[in-house]
Amino acid sequence: MSSDRIDTAKADTKKTISDIENKVAYAKADLNADVEKVKANFGHDEAEKKAAYAKADIKANAEKAKADVENKVAHAKADVEKAKSQIGNKISDY
Repeated sequence: MSSDRIDTAKADTKKTISDIENKVAYAKADLNADVEKVKANFGHDEAEKKAAYAKADIKANAEKAKADVENKVAHAKADVEKAKSQIGNKISDY
């Protein structure tokens, strides 16, 4: 396997890992929001429940947005590494 293919595989692997981490972050955010909503159902009036639900959803959405940014950064870094490798390989060919 050539160096270019190895570097491409590494970059693709980093992207895949980042995508998996992103999905895990989404699941964790949803689970945490659900736990907060269950907690809100005990001993609170309707207005407090609604406020707790809204707070849980906002927090989950913020965590998801953060995960999306981290995922995009990881993808960009992998693309840069891949591009550097390709440039390096082209230069070494000459």
